[in-house]
Amino acid sequence: ASTLLFCSQVLFYVGSFLTTRIIIQTPMLAVHILFMGIVIVGVRLGIETIARCAEILFPWFVIPFLILVFSIFPQIHYENLQPLLEVGVKPIIRSILVFTSITSLTFIVLLTVFPAHVAEPAQRNRAFFTGSLIGGGIMIIILLLGILVLGNTYTRIALYPSYELARRIEVADFLKNIEVIMAIMWFLSLYFKTSLYYYATVSGLAQILELKNYRILTLPLGIIAVTFSLIVYPSIPYEQTWDRDTWIPYSLLFGLFYPLGLLIVGKIRIKHSASLSK
Repeated sequence: ASTLLFCSQVLFYVGSFLTTRIIIQTPMLAVHILFMGIVIVGVRLGIETIARCAEILFPWFVIPFLILVFSIFPQIHYENLQPLLEVGVKPIIRSILVFTSITSLTFIVLLTVFPAHVAEPAQRNRAFFTGSLIGGGIMIIILLLGILVLGNTYTRIALYPSYELARRIEVADFLKNIEVIMAIMWFLSLYFKTSLYYYATVSGLAQILELKNYRILTLPLGIIAVTFSLIVYPSIPYEQTWDRDTWIPYSLLFGLFYPLGLLIVGKIRIKHSASLSK
């Protein structure tokens, strides 16, 4: 249920961004259907196809990202970081929790992929932590650039600060209006994130229903996800309130306490089985 909710949330983010920034007169439902259709095709082709596609597109994400970072350097104002630690400890702890919930706790969905598709535990662990570090590092760089270029106040109130950051890039009067590149990079990352969420949804439900093939569920659950994406956030203020007040405890529940509970139960069952076998 949580992964289906995440799919709907990401669909809302995509539709909200496109219909408010790029294709303003396009209905949000049309955007959701098109994006979810591509996700369904990828999931039906299998998790290996999604992984190989990510390997191919990864350089096309990193290279434009580096270009954007170096292009925005001339507009950095280091005084925007001052004063440091002015707000106190509680807001900093809350910000750390928000950052951790986005960069790490949502990776619980990978537990639906690793046990079945990755045989070597060492490779699995290395890939997990390497991906977490890379993703977290990219987010830290974007946040720092947002504060250094846009300022703390504008970064906090902007709906899409990374997109606004890309709009500020102007190099030698010829490198302009490249914010669409940032949008494309964002879409690539959201596609793979949605695909993993959706694969976890259909494969998990297939196991519960004891189906031999999860692909039969991709279309009906896709329709449910699109429908849910239109009601998961009634408005952008509602989304901001939910992200501020509900997301942190919810992410801690499914991303930290739930896996810890499963780990404890598994340890107990192993010890119990070992004691019975003696």
